[in-house]
Amino acid sequence: MARLGLVPRDELDPELHETLTAFERACPDFNPAVFQVMGQNPELSKAFYRFYIPTRLNGLLDSRLKELVRLKIAQLNECRT
Repeated sequence: MARLGLVPRDELDPELHETLTAFERACPDFNPAVFQVMGQNPELSKAFYRFYIPTRLNGLLDSRLKELVRLKIAQLNECRT
């Protein structure tokens, strides 16, 4: 199976590094490997996070309800962690 390497933190695109730092401040148990893998394609990753962060943090539903919806969808799809 193919595996993607982790981009070292100090080699991440500056915008991605800044976003990673913000995620870690907001959620201390956040796994930085997600950003390190996405660092393989910085332009795609930056575009994704420009879309994802406002969608995740803003909107009509509060963050707690959004997370409950995500968990329910995962349960309905029989996802395992």
